[in-house]
Amino acid sequence: MAVLAIVVGGGIGATLRYLLGLGLAPSTPPDFPWVTFMINMVGAFALGAVMTLLAAHRLPGPWGKPFLSTGLIGGFTTWSHFIVESDQLIGARRSGVGIIYLVLSIIVGVIAAALGARLAELRVGRPAGRSA
Repeated sequence: MAVLAIVVGGGIGATLRYLLGLGLAPSTPPDFPWVTFMINMVGAFALGAVMTLLAAHRLPGPWGKPFLSTGLIGGFTTWSHFIVESDQLIGARRSGVGIIYLVLSIIVGVIAAALGARLAELRVGRPAGRSA
């Protein structure tokens, strides 16, 4: 059941990412991969919030967490495209932009996840076993 939940969630998440990317993609390649960056930051925020909410409230059945975290949000975000874009920037002698993209994605992603978790905590309280 969990594998099916991941497959369905991943299909939905990847489709949402694809459609959003089409809608936001500039007509010419940008200096900075803003579309992938924003999708991944929204996903990091959502994962932080979802994991906190899941820790506070169990969803029915064993499918809730795999569907939302690994499936939907995992399908929506894109680690592989982030790495390929970084490599392309560095390979195109845009090393500075590529390194900034790598560093910003990691730092802002962690901040976004923490912010999502904190906002979820404000909504439902701190999950059991987690200290301040």
